[in-house]
Amino acid sequence: MARQMSPEEYQELGKRYYKLKDYEKGINVLTQGIEVAPTLGLYDHRAATYEKLKDFNAAVKDGREMIKLDKKEVKGYLRTASVLEKMEKPEIALGIYKYGMKNVSIHDKNFKLLQQLHDKITRQLSPPIAMDPFTVLPVELAEMVLAYMPFRNMVNCMRVSKGWKDYLAKRPKLWLHLDLSGARKPVSRSFVGNAVRRSQNRLTRATICRFEHMDVLVNIAKACKELVELEFITFPYKMSSTLIDIVQCAPGLRKFIVHPVITTNTARHILRYGRSLEHVGFMGVDWTHYITLWQGPFEALHTLSIHMVKYGPGLSMGLDFLLPQTPNLQYLALSNLPGDVMMPWPDEISQLPPMETLVLKRVQFDRFPLLPPTLRRLEVDYDGSYRLGPYERNIMRSRVPKLTHLKLGGFELRAKTLESFLDSWTDEEYVMMQSPTMHPLTEATPLESLSVRGVLGTELAQYGLFKGRESLFGCSPRVLTPALLSLDISTLPCNDDEIEHLLTYKTGIQSIDISCTKITGASIKMLVDGLPSLKTIKAEDCPNIGGLDAIHYAERRGISVSWKMGKQIGKQRVNYG
Repeated sequence: MARQMSPEEYQELGKRYYKLKDYEKGINVLTQGIEVAPTLGLYDHRAATYEKLKDFNAAVKDGREMIKLDKKEVKGYLRTASVLEKMEKPEIALGIYKYGMKNVSIHDKNFKLLQQLHDKITRQLSPPIAMDPFTVLPVELAEMVLAYMPFRNMVNCMRVSKGWKDYLAKRPKLWLHLDLSGARKPVSRSFVGNAVRRSQNRLTRATICRFEHMDVLVNIAKACKELVELEFITFPYKMSSTLIDIVQCAPGLRKFIVHPVITTNTARHILRYGRSLEHVGFMGVDWTHYITLWQGPFEALHTLSIHMVKYGPGLSMGLDFLLPQTPNLQYLALSNLPGDVMMPWPDEISQLPPMETLVLKRVQFDRFPLLPPTLRRLEVDYDGSYRLGPYERNIMRSRVPKLTHLKLGGFELRAKTLESFLDSWTDEEYVMMQSPTMHPLTEATPLESLSVRGVLGTELAQYGLFKGRESLFGCSPRVLTPALLSLDISTLPCNDDEIEHLLTYKTGIQSIDISCTKITGASIKMLVDGLPSLKTIKAEDCPNIGGLDAIHYAERRGISVSWKMGKQIGKQRVNYG
């Protein structure tokens, strides 16, 4: 019996016929080899032989077979595209090059060749007379287009050509925001100096990252009289004292945000010398070495955010002294505060600024803070198990008729407490009495957004969430109204019966979060059918959802469903949907 030749032997024999220019026999031999065991080499050599015979269609077909055999091998793309170019089909060849660049590793030694051929044919397909857009577009329109480009991309555009560099360098309006947030390595002094000169010292905003020359920033604060916003993402270690110098040298500064850790003393002096500051954010404060003595008033301040990273025992943040000195403060966000640092809080409503937003994240306190009547948005994430009682002194004294967004978490909450908070108030002189006189709030605004997470209390199991006046959310006429657009009850004891009770109220809910509850797929369907304005449902980690039918039902009705399961559903393990 004759020995069967290997693919390598067929390939070698086909190469010999190719060198002898006996192309017909070469094709026959290579075809026999492909029938035995198709390889990239056999297809490649047969495609080359077909090219010699001017049978380009057959050559392209073999090239495509090479791509099918191994998408990560560059030879198939090079062979196929080169034949297509000979067939005067450059657009299709360009598509093959693009497809190859998606599949071939950039570390392949021939990837650069693939890219060069792609760029070459791209240039060939370009208009015969290419025009620089900056020479055609009006200056105003060009600046408008470039204004939408991130600062880092605009800097990269300066490397395109000398003409582009000169054009961009002479447009001061493009350099008004020095944004170094996209810097991947330390930024040089010369780059920042050039950028400021290109702005003609008219810099209005600066975002500092990976720049260690603080003396340059002091000079910028002195030279750029129109500088109004300054944000530090990073700065050199133990250089926070220079921030005070910068604030002193920039009297027109309106917004000042610092992400790295600074000391209490630095924060205090920034506010002391930055009398024109309207928006201040201290995103990392070490409150261990100083007792705060705020030196106000801070009449321009309307937004203040403070995140504490370290704090010493027994130190006070001095909020009872700070807040009365901020007569125009509208937004206050405090996070990571223990009770002794957060308190004392102002004890008189007249001492509180006209805040519209109060955000307290990961905080602790011995008593609930007194709230101003101007409040529209309240977010309190208590870091502990504080019992929020209905006769809490500041709950009874606070009047929040304008409140539309409420988010609570980490409390032991009762329905009577929520009712007392939203619907009534009492005078201070009655607070210490056993039965204080409660006054109903008149013309109170209904809630538009409500989020209650992780609350504790035996009443929840007894009266539930939505059934009747004794339930947690049925107690106040401000909650379940047509104005309610967003509801978050994740982690609460919610089941299908509770969802059915919810749907007895006429609400305008567009978004609902029922994650980590005991609902089943029936609740999903009830929400879809019962809430005509519903747009999104979040139902992650709900173990009682026994199938995907309800999810698909909602999606077919045009409702977006976010869900994640950690258990087996049917025969399929579900991760994300």
